[in-house]
Amino acid sequence: MTTYDHLLHLSRAGATLLHIASYEWERVRGHVIGLSNAMELPLRVWSQSTGLLACTEDGETRVEDDAAIDPLEILRQIHSSDEPGVWLLEDFQPFLREEHHPLLRWLRELARMPTSPRKLVVLSTPLPGLPMDLRKEIPTIELDLPGVDDLRVVLHDAASALGVRASDDEALLDAARGLTVMEARLAFGKAAAELGRLDLGAVPLVAREKERIIKQSEVLEYYPTDARMTDVGGLDQLKVWLDRRGRAFGAGARDFGLDAPKGVLLLGVQGCGKSLLAKAVAATWQFPLLRFDLGKVFGGIVGQSEGNIRTALQVAQALAPCVLWIDEIEKGLAGMGSSDQTDGGTTARVVGTLLTWMQEKRDPVFVVATANRIDMLPPELLRKGRFDEIFFVDLPTREVREEILSIHIGKKRRDPKDYDLADLVERSVGFSGAELEEAVREGLYDAFAEGRELSTEHIAHALDKTFPLSRTMREQIEGLRQWAKVRARLASGQAPEPLPQDSAETAAPRLRQEATRNPFIPGGRS
Repeated sequence: MTTYDHLLHLSRAGATLLHIASYEWERVRGHVIGLSNAMELPLRVWSQSTGLLACTEDGETRVEDDAAIDPLEILRQIHSSDEPGVWLLEDFQPFLREEHHPLLRWLRELARMPTSPRKLVVLSTPLPGLPMDLRKEIPTIELDLPGVDDLRVVLHDAASALGVRASDDEALLDAARGLTVMEARLAFGKAAAELGRLDLGAVPLVAREKERIIKQSEVLEYYPTDARMTDVGGLDQLKVWLDRRGRAFGAGARDFGLDAPKGVLLLGVQGCGKSLLAKAVAATWQFPLLRFDLGKVFGGIVGQSEGNIRTALQVAQALAPCVLWIDEIEKGLAGMGSSDQTDGGTTARVVGTLLTWMQEKRDPVFVVATANRIDMLPPELLRKGRFDEIFFVDLPTREVREEILSIHIGKKRRDPKDYDLADLVERSVGFSGAELEEAVREGLYDAFAEGRELSTEHIAHALDKTFPLSRTMREQIEGLRQWAKVRARLASGQAPEPLPQDSAETAAPRLRQEATRNPFIPGGRS
């Protein structure tokens, strides 16, 4: 059901006061004009800058009373009017605050008006959220981001305004998905100004402008999908599982009875390819990749955090099919248990919105969440229904380390066959993929400084100087492995290698504990 259908049904049900939340004033006004036409009632539009305007069924406006800028007075005027009609009150958010008690009271009076004469008032605000006094009496409708049909209208409108040729290429319209009408018009206009036309050649320009606009939100980041699945070493069982899930987005999957895959939670040791895999999945499936920074959701203004999470999820749904990558999700969920004591429940509400969306979403948005600390994850996140599966990503085994070293040596335009990979693998027991990559990079720096070609000895020397996480965080990794045995699937089909035992010379540094005497122990000896 469309937003317009919701408005029409609510008005026919006898509602006298409605609330529409959207930045897109033009689409909101268009919906209300259509509503007034369907109800065969005159429409008036009010804002504090223009006063009261009369609006025709075609959307043309004329000034009716430019002195009517007092919001309280306009509410009284509507309530006392004997004439039927529809009133659209634009940008009403500054007056929907607890300190405006008389104004809120008049809104409640409008919500209780009789249905004869037929009067309907529509409040328009950029963001959802009403004071507690009004939430039970005023229905709120959030306007979805524009779809392909709406973007087609914007495309031709922008082309006509700039006098350029436009084609209804689906790729061009898809490139603008996730943008508001105003943002799409700007993106199309910028591409037209640069190319002199709006066709398939404008797709990269529109996509680049969309990347800038989405990044400007500071919550979502549009990531280029330049990684490949071949860049990820090991994780054979996870790759097979992802291949099967990817097929469920193809033609015939819905007819076969398959639901759109929800996503995957990747738990495990840092630096073992979890984030790289998120990028590779999007590239393999040819989906746009959105990085969702859950920590940046929280804002200082009341209601801003809840608005940020809704906006981010709305953009993800508008871009579907896409991959939504939530990196280190446990950091964004920290403090959920004590939210009511520390932040008035904001964290709990934000996380609740995210979890409910993950459970109920029907759009093809595949969530890839990564986590390093299982002790910080709430139980609600781990239960079935949020994700299709939970995988544990362990340290690479001997064969996988050889594959990872080959990948990174090859990326440096060297032939892996020219290096003693067996020796490097033997030296790197307990190393993560990120630590192996860094060893190759460090070896390259050393070779360049010496004026020599990169050799096995350079990489081996870099490995010997590295103190891997498997030694500094041995207890945490062992705890992760124990937890994953019964709660997650293993990303690799190979059994994990035992962590290396430190000798006395290579033991991980620990704080020295000196034997001291406490003079404050009652009855203690001096």
